[in-house]
Amino acid sequence: MIDVSINTQTVLAGVSIGLVVFYAIKRMRYRLPPGPWSIPLVGNYSVYTSVEVHKKAMELSKKYGPVLSLSFGPKRLIILNNIDVVLEAMVKRKADFAGRPKFTSGDLFTEGGKDIVLSTYSPTWKLHRKIAGKALRHYLQGDLLENMIQDNMNKFLNKMAQEKDPFCARDYINLMVFHQLYTICFGEKRTVDDPEVKGFLKLDEDLLNEFGTGVLEDLFPYFKDIYPTAKWTKLVDKIGEVLAILRAKFKEHLDTFEPGVNRDFIDSLLIARQEAENEGDEAALEKLDDTHLVQTISDIFFAGVDSTRMTMDWFVYFMTKHPEIQSKCQEEIDRVVGSGMPSMKNRNDFDLIEACLFETMRMGNVAGLGVPHKTICDSEVGGYDIPKGTTVMINHWALHHDPKYWKDHESFDPYRYLDENGKMKPTRPDSWLPFSAGRRVCLGETVAKPELLLMCANLLKRFEIRLPDGIEANPEYRMIGFGVELPSEYKIVVTERVKN
Repeated sequence: MIDVSINTQTVLAGVSIGLVVFYAIKRMRYRLPPGPWSIPLVGNYSVYTSVEVHKKAMELSKKYGPVLSLSFGPKRLIILNNIDVVLEAMVKRKADFAGRPKFTSGDLFTEGGKDIVLSTYSPTWKLHRKIAGKALRHYLQGDLLENMIQDNMNKFLNKMAQEKDPFCARDYINLMVFHQLYTICFGEKRTVDDPEVKGFLKLDEDLLNEFGTGVLEDLFPYFKDIYPTAKWTKLVDKIGEVLAILRAKFKEHLDTFEPGVNRDFIDSLLIARQEAENEGDEAALEKLDDTHLVQTISDIFFAGVDSTRMTMDWFVYFMTKHPEIQSKCQEEIDRVVGSGMPSMKNRNDFDLIEACLFETMRMGNVAGLGVPHKTICDSEVGGYDIPKGTTVMINHWALHHDPKYWKDHESFDPYRYLDENGKMKPTRPDSWLPFSAGRRVCLGETVAKPELLLMCANLLKRFEIRLPDGIEANPEYRMIGFGVELPSEYKIVVTERVKN
């Protein structure tokens, strides 16, 4: 009898040889971007297991060039590390790079890719984004956004004013922003200690802190069906809780919706969908069911919450670290609004505050490597071939620390955005890209910018913010996810300013 048993070493050797042959053939067909050698199936383990992968990628790009090829497990991806190759890919060849790769945890959260942020480029996606954009324009008409911000800010600033001892600014910022998104999306004004809001905030923080670096099933999807990890099982439960809350909020709005009455962003979405129905595109709208709209709310809510609260956290940190810049901002506020309160009509007069926000978004790394793109056809960038189906990522940190574009890039310097008259320069700086670019540019940018500006202006109008006596700003930061940084824990003291 012939022994047909095959030992493990033989299988592994065969797989490795097959991968080498496949890689060699692919190299002959395409001029692929360069990168460090990787272990078959395992990939560049020391890179993708680091939470500072954005910095490792930038260092590697100095050797291999701005278009860097890396292996994350068995998956090959490309990281773009300077503004020239980013604009070539995302703007010049924007349709080519408009796809999104599928990954297991993303598919779970988006109910099979029915959102806008993580779903791939398609006719349904284009209609979905068009309706969401129309809904945001509906929402931004009038003074809905401004009134919501003022109301929420007053509640939390009053609470902060009662603090007599040093306190953690992040606790207030997180709740403040969550309350604002509750009002934007759900039309609900809650008390500052509302348990439902606090519970939803804890869910979001758990997802970020426990799963921000992904799960093993993202690299090896079949694990979830064969032998799921404990981390994956917990993630399934957490996401189930989040989606249950969003579905309940959406159903409440469906049951009470009145055409022409716009209470919040969910109503704006329903109005926009109704308008699309009136335009007669029934075939397309059949694909845009209630699940798609729930996922749009999820995109706006969580992208809005996380990017806004992280940016505000960095802004407060930089204001305590640079009290002289804080004082200049307060002089600007007093000059513009006098004894009144900052409002949207003052937006174009808050040049220094806006410059501080620009610099906060440059130095406060809340984007990391951003949301991954995928090529939907064979393309090229930086002189290299990028085959169809390749995952491509933007290294926002590298763009925002490129010494070619940023003098003293480790220094917080808002004046780099101002002209000789102290006004914001008319064009955004080269290599400043916190909201991405091209077909997948951030949908919420039109809400985020005025919201952040008004929040910062109200905060500095009311308070002088400083560190406790004898405490210096901590230069360290902590990583909370895949290339995402927050300031290390710090406490502040607030003093109410003398009103004009």
